[in-house]
Amino acid sequence: MIDFFKKEHLPIWTILISGFLVRVIGINFGLPDLYHADEPIIVNHAVAYGTGDLNPHFFKIPPLVSYLLFMCYGVYFALGRAVGFFSELEDFQNLFLTDPTNFYLIGRIIFGVLCGTATIYVFYRLLNRFFSRTHALLGSFLLAFTFLHVRDSHYVYTDIPLLLVLVASFFPILKIAENGNKKDYVLFGILLGMAVATKYNGVFIMAPFLMAHVYRKGEKWLDSNLLVGVGCSLFSYVILNPFSLLDFNFFLSELRGQGKAEAFVGFFHHLIYSLNGAVGFPILLFAVIGMGVAVSFFKLDFKRLILCFFIWVYYLILCLFSQPYDRYVLPLLPFVIFFSTDSLLFIKEKFNLTSFATSFLVLVLILPNAVKIYFSNLLFLEKDVRTVAREWIESHLPSESRVALDVPFFMPRLKSSLAQLKEKQGEILREEGHGDSAQTERIELMIKNAQESLMPRHHLFFMKTNSEGSFLFSKPAVPYDVEYLKRHEIQYVVLSQLSEEYEAEFRKNLEAQGELLMIFSPYKNSQREWPVDKLPLTGGPFLWKDLV
Repeated sequence: MIDFFKKEHLPIWTILISGFLVRVIGINFGLPDLYHADEPIIVNHAVAYGTGDLNPHFFKIPPLVSYLLFMCYGVYFALGRAVGFFSELEDFQNLFLTDPTNFYLIGRIIFGVLCGTATIYVFYRLLNRFFSRTHALLGSFLLAFTFLHVRDSHYVYTDIPLLLVLVASFFPILKIAENGNKKDYVLFGILLGMAVATKYNGVFIMAPFLMAHVYRKGEKWLDSNLLVGVGCSLFSYVILNPFSLLDFNFFLSELRGQGKAEAFVGFFHHLIYSLNGAVGFPILLFAVIGMGVAVSFFKLDFKRLILCFFIWVYYLILCLFSQPYDRYVLPLLPFVIFFSTDSLLFIKEKFNLTSFATSFLVLVLILPNAVKIYFSNLLFLEKDVRTVAREWIESHLPSESRVALDVPFFMPRLKSSLAQLKEKQGEILREEGHGDSAQTERIELMIKNAQESLMPRHHLFFMKTNSEGSFLFSKPAVPYDVEYLKRHEIQYVVLSQLSEEYEAEFRKNLEAQGELLMIFSPYKNSQREWPVDKLPLTGGPFLWKDLV
């Protein structure tokens, strides 16, 4: 530890502190309202484990991050109780229901900010160990200011922890390529199990591992070391995700269901859209050059070929079996950055560039990312337009008003009335026939809070098409029909999406028979109704045009 504070380590300290700062700025965006569609999956499961049931009953993503977050919440409760912040468990539960800010901040900071910053350091150590200190400093600097990695480090989800594990996995992989021993196979097996238990696409780290193993062992590739590595990976995975075996049939059905959501997205979508937007065109261009240089000029350096192989295999899988969202390319970013760094250093040496010319090229690489990070973090610091709308509604509409809401993701997070909560309680009891489930306990606490709180509440309705199902907290469902709303004495309507024909017709009838009270817009041009890019709506904007 003392050695780490030597003067020669000042550059990496500077990079890590800078990387931490750009990830922590705006980390409380949206709270206490919840605007990232995927974050509650992790947080709600972590809280639910407190009932004593560690079966997630949900396997579309593995439970490891939610298990770890549950442990963090245990520490939070213990510390809070020690200092008198919580007198009993019910205080802890009430806080989550009334203001979940701290619960989300804990998750975002640990599994977003800290895991993201740790990835920068592990990446630095990886490049320093297997390539050069110059590679390590430049590569970690570029990763610290890579837009997609910075943006997604603001969320509590599985992508950023997975990337940390994947980068760490290349230590034993590259050691095996050099002539590793059994310890490297054990370490890789443990990391592979962790990767898959974090997110299932972590299994593709097997590709570079097998390449390194076969390269080193040749025809005698089927040996005890390989079996040890595979055995350790299975053991690690089962320990971290035990209910995938204990609840095996449901686990398989969940995997089959998730598999139906993955499809061919085209061979160029993730190149032109995701990678280009994630790292910027200059880094992507230099990376392509760097991979060409690696194949042409470093044929004897098998380490570079292994990194190339991982990029090619993983990208091909993305083309054939993925979704179009930008976050799917996150596992590629450090390795794309490595080849961009490699390319720049090769050009510097080949053409004997001056320090000024080299610094200018680094600026060219980093500038698009830095500007996008600046815009993105400004948006994280701003009050969300849905929060502005909620505050206006709560201060202008009478409490207990009957309000119909459009697509829930775009809506202000209004509170259901006490009467409506009691209706939902009755529905739970009718469906379950008992009152000891986690959902029953949750609704009881919500009713208690509604009875004690003076916050404005409304009777909420959720406009849907007939083909859409409804969850407990998105009921009752009502059609896009003005006459229906009038018959049921629904006084107010909050609209967002206007692109579908039935919504356009509904809007036309609503304008003819109702009164427009207020318009809320997140855009500089308030006439704009839709973003340029509709894909990243679970989080912050991704494309230049939307950010600007």
